[in-house]
Amino acid sequence: MPASAQTTHSGGIVNIPQLYSSSNSYTSDLNTNELVGNDLVSPITPHLKGGQYGGQYGSRYPRYNSTFSRIAFELGGGLMSPIGNDTHGYETFGWNFMAGAGLNFSKNLGVLGEFMYKRNKIPGATLAQVGTSGGYISDFSFTVDPILYAPFNQSVGMYVTGGGGIYHKTTAFTQLVQQTYCYYFCYSGYTPVVVSSFSSTQGGVNGGLGFYWKAFGPDSNAKLYIESRYIWVDSPRPTKTQNGEGTEGLIPLTVGIRF
Repeated sequence: MPASAQTTHSGGIVNIPQLYSSSNSYTSDLNTNELVGNDLVSPITPHLKGGQYGGQYGSRYPRYNSTFSRIAFELGGGLMSPIGNDTHGYETFGWNFMAGAGLNFSKNLGVLGEFMYKRNKIPGATLAQVGTSGGYISDFSFTVDPILYAPFNQSVGMYVTGGGGIYHKTTAFTQLVQQTYCYYFCYSGYTPVVVSSFSSTQGGVNGGLGFYWKAFGPDSNAKLYIESRYIWVDSPRPTKTQNGEGTEGLIPLTVGIRF
């Protein structure tokens, strides 16, 4: 109800309504604080414990306090180049595929268990010496690789990674063989058939660096990445009792996505 004030004039006493601004009442309400623990909390303003970003870790990393957000996945592929004296003479360019899973200990540090498959061609000069029409060298590996992120800003950054594990290497020589295929009708064609192969299992190490981009927003766990590593495989040299071409040096260039 509006308050009133009295004044006098020659005709008597007149009541004059005294108006007030509703903002005065609202400001008064805002100044009324509630004591919660050791903090003064306004009944109008929510009690924010995470600072200006909100949440326990801020809006830049809103889910790092959940168990699921600490699980890491990756999927990628690209090109493979041989390097080193032992590799150069009998192995040429190829491709690679990589998948992995692991844990993020924090937004900057994690570890991945990685599977990689690569397949490189054998140079024509080596195939001519052997007397076959084709061949390939393939490796698959299981490694444990820590990863350390160094962000430039909220969306892009770089990382270093490396580790070691088990590498299984297979060298195969193929020959085109004419075969007949029959489905609804029969026809002939040439198919590469493995005529000679040897394999070995040994240890190896890898290390490299890459760059990432949070293409789906700075708050997303998804990162597009491009990286290059150096891989060294301690495969055996040829002897009188076993086949092999010696240690293997490789540089894969991989692009992919990591969560």
